[in-house]
Amino acid sequence: MTENRTHRIFAALSDQTRQRIVELLADGQSVRISDIAIEFSSTRQAVTKHINILCETGVVTTEKRGRERFTRLADNALDPIADWLQRYDKFWGAKLSDLKELIESRQNT
Repeated sequence: MTENRTHRIFAALSDQTRQRIVELLADGQSVRISDIAIEFSSTRQAVTKHINILCETGVVTTEKRGRERFTRLADNALDPIADWLQRYDKFWGAKLSDLKELIESRQNT
């Protein structure tokens, strides 16, 4: 299940507009969708479609307050991505450590 969610998040974030939306929300504040739309050369409707895709993957949440809709980055939204990347961080950390030891052993001989 987590791998499927990770795949869906990567797919959602493969679009530059959605990446930019996440960047705009990175400070944790709720932002009006109309304020997000101002940042793009597309219509509010198009931005709303991108936000809906991010909502479906659990990356952002939306809330209606009066006549306005607000969006914010979901709590721990990118944890599946961080977990996935951590596997490779451990791999490369071990490889770099091995390389360092090899270089140091050759310098000492």
